[in-house]
Amino acid sequence: MNEFFLTNFSIQDWLIVAIYLVGVALAGVLAHRYISNVSDYMVGGRGSGTALNIANYIATGLCLVTIMYASIESFRKGFSYMMIGLLCVPVGLFVGITGFVVRPLRSLQLLTIPEFFEKRFDKQTRVVAGAICALAGILNMGLFPKMGATFITYTTGLGASGNAEIVNWVTSLMIVLVLIYTAMGGMVSVIVTDFIQFLILGIGMGLGMLVCLTHPDLGWTRIITALSEHRGEMAFNPFHPDSYGWLYMAWMAVVTVGATVCWGPEASRALTTKDETTTTRTFLYSAPSALARTGIPAFWAIAAFCFYSQHEEMARYFFPQGLSGNPIHAEQAMPLFMGKIVPVGLLGVLTAGMMAAFMSTHSSYFLCWSSVIVRDVIGPLRRRPLSDKAQILITRFNITWIAIFLLVWGIWYKLPDSVWTYMAVTGNIYLSGSATILIGGIYWKRASKAGALAALGAGLLSIAGVFLEPIQRVFPWLSTELLGLGNYALCALLFIVVSLLFPDRKQSELQEN
Repeated sequence: MNEFFLTNFSIQDWLIVAIYLVGVALAGVLAHRYISNVSDYMVGGRGSGTALNIANYIATGLCLVTIMYASIESFRKGFSYMMIGLLCVPVGLFVGITGFVVRPLRSLQLLTIPEFFEKRFDKQTRVVAGAICALAGILNMGLFPKMGATFITYTTGLGASGNAEIVNWVTSLMIVLVLIYTAMGGMVSVIVTDFIQFLILGIGMGLGMLVCLTHPDLGWTRIITALSEHRGEMAFNPFHPDSYGWLYMAWMAVVTVGATVCWGPEASRALTTKDETTTTRTFLYSAPSALARTGIPAFWAIAAFCFYSQHEEMARYFFPQGLSGNPIHAEQAMPLFMGKIVPVGLLGVLTAGMMAAFMSTHSSYFLCWSSVIVRDVIGPLRRRPLSDKAQILITRFNITWIAIFLLVWGIWYKLPDSVWTYMAVTGNIYLSGSATILIGGIYWKRASKAGALAALGAGLLSIAGVFLEPIQRVFPWLSTELLGLGNYALCALLFIVVSLLFPDRKQSELQEN
């Protein structure tokens, strides 16, 4: 047994986690009784009020993979990473105040985002956008199980046994639980479990912050001093050459706008509300949460750096080239740290909160991408419309095969150096084209289906970012951020130029109405 990986996790903590897992799964399954039609299943009957919708919006974005990639990036880059979370705040406030994109979407009574593209352009555009949306979304989920497995391994001390594969079985069990209650209860289950997650995770994250700030080896002053002494300006300035740089931050700003209005799981919360006012309030009031959901785990990772800097063996393990060099095993740093400093009992609550984040976000993503496949790919290609019962049945089948894919890809896939960059790159596959035509389709009357299809096709070029390393051998000047930002520019350019060259012959359904 490797004592280096031992933590405070105890039998009491396992009991707390077990009670939570059983309770939330039962709550999700019991929601099955409230499903009577496809609207109930996919958007919860459009009955969410402001408070409930905000809680669910925050819970969907506050997933375990978010907590993990924020901690990984901050362990490497310090406070500089928090600027990316900060970008979300003004964007959310702008959308909430103006109703930009989300108010028109809610007024159309849609069940999915790609459904808009048929109303604005044509059925072909909807099918293409839906297929790309599902592809990008499922690839984006690829690292979710691995991140969950990593957190559980090092927080609970399972890594000390040398048999870390045990956690893969634990993670598999959680995916199966999510699969069962999401497939049965649809959006109603998602709303119920997201609300539970919001409460449990809020308590857990608050306790984690309190422990970091009151631990005798830590505290605000020591943390700042250690980071400043060993990492220098790059840990505080995201535009520093050794940090992210201007081009990367510009890419993040564009990604933030696109994701806020177009990324399915979060943007679909614009469709679940009881009215348009509730939709705008959801985005307005939840805007500050974007900084909190990345800032708190980022601070945990920075505190972990301070903690490890005071222990020679740990410092060597994570920083073999010295504390000023690049870290290795960054994905292990925050979970192991929290497992070592959070006391028994509280550690169980914190871990239950993290598992809540894991399960709730998986349920939202399962339902979102499965609904898109049914409503926006399969449905429009059929001559006869699918009945509500058939749509629900096929959605449940899709949820099942997506879960199987994640069990294979997500658990055994080797982690990239930057999990956050992987998330942004896979998101780009859909967002670069779809966000362009969504915004343009709503606010530009001359937008045409030819321009829309050209932009969607250009967005697929973002797939190159997943395999960038071999491409850089031929084009060494091509960076991830240059590819990402350039792809948005290309999509916008093609959308405008092709729309002007090939205008639609007849008005869209939206314009006719």
